Amino acid sequence: MTIKEFIISRVQIFFTLVTLILTATVILGAIYQPDKELRYYHLLSPVILAACCVLPTCVTYFKKEPTAGQYIIRQIIELALIEAVVMFLISAPEGIAKPLFYVVLGAVIAVIYVLTMVMMWLQKVQQSKKLTEQLHNLQNLNT
Repeated sequence: MTIKEFIISRVQIFFTLVTLILTATVILGAIYQPDKELRYYHLLSPVILAACCVLPTCVTYFKKEPTAGQYIIRQIIELALIEAVVMFLISAPEGIAKPLFYVVLGAVIAVIYVLTMVMMWLQKVQQSKKLTEQLHNLQNLNT
């Protein structure tokens, strides 16, 4: 993977994270604090949080293709770093039991992380199929 491809994938992850974090915020807000009003500047929090979560994903940069074991270990490290960043940045709202809040938050982070990785994987599968089809068409033209 070139550095350009890596940066493009981080930008894709950023926008996917913004969308999923905003969705999770709406759902959790509706459950835990349905009567609270948000101001326009609150809409920046998913953007800031997503930016902070993209930074730990830089540990997964490889110049060459990693082995399956290396990839899994790096993904686990990446998730742990993201969990740590989010737990550091977000504090439990008043009136909610802190242990329960952080357990729910950790679960939500894991779900968002898995959804983001699945979306990125599906995009790569689609790109691979398109490239394979183009290669087959090119090979058929030459024969």
